[in-house]
Amino acid sequence: FLLNPVSAPGSAYDGLGGANSVAASNFGGVANNKYYAGLYLQDDWKVTRKLTINLGVRWDMFSLVGEKYGAQANFVPGANPKFIIPGSRKDKPGLSQTFQNLLTKDGIQLVYSDEWGSGLGNSQKANLAPRLGFAYQATSKLVLRGGYGIYYGSFENRGGYPNLGYNYPFQFDFNFPSPNDWTPVHFGDGATGTLANGLAHIPLDPTLVNGAGLNLRGIEFNYKTPYTQGYNITWQYEFLPGNSLDVGYVGTLGRHIETFTGSNLPRQILPPGTDPTPYIPWPDFARGQPYGRTSATSNYHSLQTKYTRRFSKGLDMLLSYTFAKTLTNAGDLLSGGNVGGFRAPDLPNFGIAYDYGLASFNVKHALSYAGTYQLPFGKGRSYGNSMKGVSQILLGGWDMNWILALYSGQPQSVGCTVATTSGMGCYALVNGDPYGGSQNINHFYNAAAFSNPAVATTIGQSDYSPLGGYLTPVSGPSYHKLDFSVFKQIPIKERYRMEFRAESFNLTNTPNFANPGNTNFQDANNFGRIFSTRNNPNDARQIQLALKFYW
Repeated sequence: FLLNPVSAPGSAYDGLGGANSVAASNFGGVANNKYYAGLYLQDDWKVTRKLTINLGVRWDMFSLVGEKYGAQANFVPGANPKFIIPGSRKDKPGLSQTFQNLLTKDGIQLVYSDEWGSGLGNSQKANLAPRLGFAYQATSKLVLRGGYGIYYGSFENRGGYPNLGYNYPFQFDFNFPSPNDWTPVHFGDGATGTLANGLAHIPLDPTLVNGAGLNLRGIEFNYKTPYTQGYNITWQYEFLPGNSLDVGYVGTLGRHIETFTGSNLPRQILPPGTDPTPYIPWPDFARGQPYGRTSATSNYHSLQTKYTRRFSKGLDMLLSYTFAKTLTNAGDLLSGGNVGGFRAPDLPNFGIAYDYGLASFNVKHALSYAGTYQLPFGKGRSYGNSMKGVSQILLGGWDMNWILALYSGQPQSVGCTVATTSGMGCYALVNGDPYGGSQNINHFYNAAAFSNPAVATTIGQSDYSPLGGYLTPVSGPSYHKLDFSVFKQIPIKERYRMEFRAESFNLTNTPNFANPGNTNFQDANNFGRIFSTRNNPNDARQIQLALKFYW
């Protein structure tokens, strides 16, 4: 790699040394910007002594993501596809002739325009969000609360990959591969591709870029602002002094969620082994180009219960249980949170709607129990109020607290083990009990319960069964954790005191396993095997001691 290629007379290999390939790119220094404006009105109206109503309305406006210098381009797919570049950037930098020719060949209109601003699209303006809440005291011990609201939000966690500022011609690269391991890399001007030559013989000129196979990045032109509808109704009842029970229904609906489906994908079923290129809309450009659109949805419904005991007789505690279900076909744009991904986002009468399933973060059952208890021994407490000296130091004044968390497992996808189409995804079918058998860390799922769907046999067939079954048919191991501590205050004088604490995280040393790492159900020996834990490397029990001095 570091050596210049050298001649080796008498050898069949006459160019030893140097790199096998060289790639170079200009620097994509993107200066993104956007703006936001919001107005709201809100009022609390005490209708009667028992009923209070909260009324509000909000208006939000989020611009599209612009670029300070207009250095971005947007590919708009559809019936009349366009590749938009700001009018202020016409010929700055220029476009290669091959790129322009391929746009024309594939029916993509090249548009230079400042009509839509630097965001290169239309943002939604009429984002009115009403809010309504109420609290009604039915009796001295029973209160009913509820509310509904719409909440608009800008995009989050988009990352750099789909950023329009990295579109050609503002960022590009050149690749110079060597035909074999003993022939030196040569640049266009004949110079050798060595480390010493660097970029000196690589003209970083966008007009020299070969347009074939380029990624045309895009964000939905008529961008809809993502929003959620949140609503809840809760009863709170004080059945004993200082003891209350809350029972409520809480729901959230997400609409127009931004998600990356990609573009330039097949729009009909293809048998395995078929070259997808002739069946994509723009065959001279990359398949599966970065494209974001606001078409995903989510639904969250839950029963939430809570028992609260306010501090009394040394005991304070909170016990809560939630029974919930979260469905979505969207995921975190950076972490791949849409579980298994989209199978056929551009397939008519299928799209991302059929990849709607349990969210990766769905937790069906969640129970937590937390509290603090003053042990009743020692000076000022129920027993041993006369304790002094060593007895008080060793036995008196101790407190303890705890947090217990018990959660059910999180969903997981199981993909097909063979190709059933070309250019599309596939999820396995479930034909039995997926948890049958030993269900341990070596075989958490039952391989015999899964199968592949039928393979596609005809181009454009109307039978979509080769795409398989449900997005998230199984859920992984449950989660159990108990944190516990004991502590005591040691008074010294009026202004001075010591505090001793002994704390344990995961007191029971319970391993919390991650979802299985092997989902190949045809590998019966290893299918459903778990290779890691959720909190690695901080899973094992940890104990820490602390001594504080207060003055």
